[in-house]
Amino acid sequence: VILKSIDAQKLLDWFEAYPPVSTDGWVNYAWALLKTGQKVKAKKTLRDIWVNRNFSKHPEKSFYRNYRKYLTADDHVERLERLLWEGKNWPVRRMMWKVKPELRALAEARLMLRHRFGNVDTAIAKVPAHLKNHPGLIYERLRWRRIKGRYDKAAELLSPPPDTSIRPDLWARERTHLARMALSKGNVTDAYRLANPVDVTKGAEYADAEWLAGWIALRFLNEPDTALKHFIAMFEGVKYPISRARGAYWASRAAETSGDIQAADMWRRIAAKRPTTYYGQLALSGLGTDFKYALPTGPDISPDELTEFNGNDMVRALEIATQIDAKDLIRPFFRALSNVQKTPAWRSMTASLATHLNRPDQAISIAKRTSREGRELIESGYPELSPPPLLSRTADRPVEVPLILAMIRQESAFYVRAKSHANARGLMQVLPRTAKKVAKRLRIPYSRDRLIKDPDYNMIIGQAYMAGLLDEFNGSYVLSLAAYNAGPSRARRWTRKNGHPASDDVDAIDWVEMIPFSETRNYVQRVLENLQVYRHRLSGPEVAETLDKDLIR
Repeated sequence: VILKSIDAQKLLDWFEAYPPVSTDGWVNYAWALLKTGQKVKAKKTLRDIWVNRNFSKHPEKSFYRNYRKYLTADDHVERLERLLWEGKNWPVRRMMWKVKPELRALAEARLMLRHRFGNVDTAIAKVPAHLKNHPGLIYERLRWRRIKGRYDKAAELLSPPPDTSIRPDLWARERTHLARMALSKGNVTDAYRLANPVDVTKGAEYADAEWLAGWIALRFLNEPDTALKHFIAMFEGVKYPISRARGAYWASRAAETSGDIQAADMWRRIAAKRPTTYYGQLALSGLGTDFKYALPTGPDISPDELTEFNGNDMVRALEIATQIDAKDLIRPFFRALSNVQKTPAWRSMTASLATHLNRPDQAISIAKRTSREGRELIESGYPELSPPPLLSRTADRPVEVPLILAMIRQESAFYVRAKSHANARGLMQVLPRTAKKVAKRLRIPYSRDRLIKDPDYNMIIGQAYMAGLLDEFNGSYVLSLAAYNAGPSRARRWTRKNGHPASDDVDAIDWVEMIPFSETRNYVQRVLENLQVYRHRLSGPEVAETLDKDLIR
C-alpha cells in the first residue's frame, strides 16, 4: 500500500525517525525517495527490496509492474537464488519465468527436491551439464537423501567437499543431522568427523557444531582435552546466555574428566552466572548448597524515564493497534518501540506495556531479547495465571502449576489465540485431534473454537493430556515433555534405544541431548529451565534447586 495521500517529504522525515520495518514500509520509503528526486538512492533501495524482501502474490505483481525498469537481470537471479535457498515454493515459481531457461531447469529440480515432489530424477536430468555441480543442487540432493533415510548416500555428496560459501549455515545444519545419525548407529569416528565445523565460523550453527564435536569427543571418544577445545571455542563464539551457559557447563565437565578440578570449578561458576538457563541451573546444582543465586531483579525506572516513555508516539500507536486488533502491526511496532532505547529500563517499560495491553507474548519476546543482552526481566518475561483445577477423572497424578506455566511459556508465550503450522492451538498448543480424544475421556464437550477462545478450556484439555502422559511414563518429566512435543510413540522408541533417563546406568543430561529432534531437545530443556524460575516465583525456593532431580524423576 503506497501512502500517496501523505506528502513524500513528510513520509521521508517519518522514516528517518522510524526506519522501515515491514516490506510495505520499505516500498513506501522507496516511493518517497523517487518523489523527492533521490533516484540513485531509490534505485538501490528498490533493488534491495526485490532481492531481499518477501511479497505475497498480488503485492509482488504490483511492485514488479511499477518498478521493473529499475531492476536488472542479475537482481532476478539473486532473488530467485535466495528464494530457492529458503525453500519458498510459489514465490520461486513466480520468479522462474524471469530468468534464462537453463536457470529455470535448475530451479525446477531444486524445488522438486526441496518439497519432495515426484520425478526428481527426471528434473535433475534436465539440468544442463555445466550446472549439475551447482552448490544449490548438491545441497538439495543431500537434504533429500537425508530426509529419505539414505544417510550414507547423503554423506557421499560431501566428498569432494562442495562449495558451501552460500548459506554455510544450512550446510552445517545438514552435517549436524548426518553426524547425529552416524552417532545413533554407533559410527562414532564418522560422527565426530561430520560434526567438526568446516562450513561455518560463527552463528548458531557454528555453536551447535562445536558443541556436538566436543560432546562426542568427551562422552563417546573419551578425549576430554579435545572436547575442552571445542567447548571453549563454542563459548567464545556465542553471546546468548543459553549458549554461553551450555559451553561453560560442558567445559567444566571436560576439565573435570581430564583431572583439572580448578578449571572445572571456574567453568562451572561461569555457567552458574546464568541462573535462568538449563545449563546454568545444572551448574548451580553442581556447586553445592553454599553457592546459589536468587533471581535477578528488574531495573529501576525513574519518573523522568516513565514520562519520556509514555510520551513516545509509538506507545499510543500500539494502544490503538491493539484495540483494533491490527495483528500485522503489533509485533513490528513492539519491536521498534523496544529498540528506541536499548536500555534495560526502556525495555522493561515496553514489556510492561505489552503486559498491560494483554499481549504477554510480546512481553516475553522483549524479555528474551533483553536477556540475550545480559539483563533479565523476570516479572514481564515469566507471566503468571491460575490454571483451572484438574478434573477429578483427569489422571491419577496431579500436575504442578509451575510446570503448566513453564509449558505455556514455551508453547504459546501465553498468547491465547496462538496457532502453529501444525495446527496446534491455544495456550498449551493442543492439536484438535488430541483435544477431541481428551475431551471424550473427560466426558466434556469438544469444541475446536474454544481451544483458541477460552483459555480455561484449553488448559483443562492440555493439563489432562499432560497428566495422562505423566501417568504413562511413571512421573518422568523428561519423557512426558518429550512425548508432549513429539508424541508418546517417539518417547517410547527413544527409551528403548537409549534407556530410561532415570536409570542408574544412563546419564539423563546425555539422554536429553540424544533426542534426535532439535525442536524436542530444545523444548525439554526450555520447559525445565522455565519450571525452576516459576517454582522460585510461586514458592520461593532457590533457582535450580531441583533441576537435577527433575531429570531423573
